[in-house]
Amino acid sequence: MRKISSLSAVVVACTLALAGCGGDDDETSQPTLTSITEANAAQVSSVVYQAASVLFEVASSSGVLPIGVVASGTSASPGSGLGLVSFAAAQLKAVTSRTLPSASVAVGAVYQETFACSGGGTVTERFDDADNSGGESIGDSLTLTFANCTEEGQTANGVLSFKLTAISGAAIGGQATFGNFVLNDGTDEIRADGGFNLTITQNPGVSEVYDIAGERLVSALNGDEHTLTGFSGSAARDFALGTVTYTFKGGVSDSSNGIAVNAETVKAFVANTLDDYPGSGALRSIGAGNSQALLEAVSSTLVRISADPDGDGIFTAPVEWSWSALEALPD
Repeated sequence: MRKISSLSAVVVACTLALAGCGGDDDETSQPTLTSITEANAAQVSSVVYQAASVLFEVASSSGVLPIGVVASGTSASPGSGLGLVSFAAAQLKAVTSRTLPSASVAVGAVYQETFACSGGGTVTERFDDADNSGGESIGDSLTLTFANCTEEGQTANGVLSFKLTAISGAAIGGQATFGNFVLNDGTDEIRADGGFNLTITQNPGVSEVYDIAGERLVSALNGDEHTLTGFSGSAARDFALGTVTYTFKGGVSDSSNGIAVNAETVKAFVANTLDDYPGSGALRSIGAGNSQALLEAVSSTLVRISADPDGDGIFTAPVEWSWSALEALPD
């Protein structure tokens, strides 16, 4: 996998989802799990890494976690990074911080306004005020329709919608759904249909936490399509320490590489926000017959891969890879 821009997406687990992707058969059927061997353990781990990298960018060479830039004026900034959760969080924070359009542009309890994006294109914001309160509250719905909207070097097209589940000073949350959504920074491209439940808990100047949960997401990174299912996870930034800690659990299938596994972090990944990759943490992929691959971060540049083909708890001697070489395996 190529790194997303120069900002490495290092969410190293398989997870994500939400209903709304594909038909009923797709939503209920489960792929046959891959048998993990010593020969394919690195590729399996790499595919899981690539599939999950569409969620967050939790470490980057820019030295900041893309936790969302609250837009000012009329622009709806997606914030840094191509991660879908980063993008959704930035949009949710931005729209809940803006004043609703004036009553003159409202029809009943529906508010709609189109903004020009600073780099070209537009985003149309439609707010359905379910309780007609004149402000955001739980149960309200928001739809953002992007038309070649370029902000901070990223161009967005398609639809991102939310149904608000939490709105307070400390926490903002919503059920996020992507529809024919495409995000491109000129180097890399993410496509997404489906979504996740997202809650952002903020302790200004101290920490910020993303919690995500869902059932299904179909996504593609640079054309490589993955289906991610049944997830839970979180990513937390400590502003004082300059670190991000994250964990995930779920399933991923990659038809182009013929891989389907379940995965979970067995040791939380910790990344310094000045680094491209996590410096510690471990991810286990589980295939047919309880066969397993174990990815262990040695440093922000090196990672070890070992395998348990028989599912008996006995792993092969670990093989050391650079993070960048591991990423490139599925390409």
